[in-house]
Amino acid sequence: MKNLSNILRTVCLVILVSPLALAWLPSGLFAGLVSAPIVDSGYFNSLFVSFRELSITLAATMVFAMFISILIGYVSVLSVKVGRFFTNILSAVESIPSILVALFFYAPVSGFLASHSNAVSSRMSLVVFVLAATLTTLPEAVRSIAIPLIDLYNRKYSLSFRSYGFPKRRILAVLMKTGLMRNAVKRVAAGILLKTLVLDCSFGFIIQLGLGSYGTPAHLSPGALIAANRDAVLEGGTPVLFWLPSVLLIAISVAFLLMLNDIKEDAE
Repeated sequence: MKNLSNILRTVCLVILVSPLALAWLPSGLFAGLVSAPIVDSGYFNSLFVSFRELSITLAATMVFAMFISILIGYVSVLSVKVGRFFTNILSAVESIPSILVALFFYAPVSGFLASHSNAVSSRMSLVVFVLAATLTTLPEAVRSIAIPLIDLYNRKYSLSFRSYGFPKRRILAVLMKTGLMRNAVKRVAAGILLKTLVLDCSFGFIIQLGLGSYGTPAHLSPGALIAANRDAVLEGGTPVLFWLPSVLLIAISVAFLLMLNDIKEDAE
């Protein structure tokens, strides 16, 4: 029964997160599922483009943030002074709302984004956002890796390694392969995905509301698509334009929450 439950849970997760994968298929394959006016208006294609952009953002931020988090966590154990230095910086970052961090990152490049074509602006916007999202996820991610790694390093079997002359770097490399650290890394990855998803959609929504379709930065996001079609839920509108991306985002968010919960249960 437990194996069956795990299989059903995995299938459920795959279904919930599938919009990120299906977005890479030609939108024409699904055109028959919606009315012709929606397809002809270009909305359907925009929906696919926004979720492609979201999948790129999630993947890039997770890889970049995970690499930096593991590196800082590793270095923090090697050097207490360096660890305290990064702790002070990340604590300061954590005190600033993530949406403001993203806006601060865009301020220096706003002129560049406004003076270049949509394609160049979109690529630059993506790079800037990934850097901003990475910074906002680092404080908790670094803590979640450094604290259990330090705890493992101070345990008896780590002391026995040192008594046999094992160098600190080699001991940490061994500890990173333990089940505890593997679960910690998985938990951090799931947390980064969830936080990035929330920030991406919130930022896109705010930018769309504040600057409109011709504003900068040109941040392609399901959140921006929802904001652009917020009037669709009013009388005479087409509610599906608002609710379709909203439901898909809810499904993806639930998938990340389930992943995070499963990893915590495995750790316990």
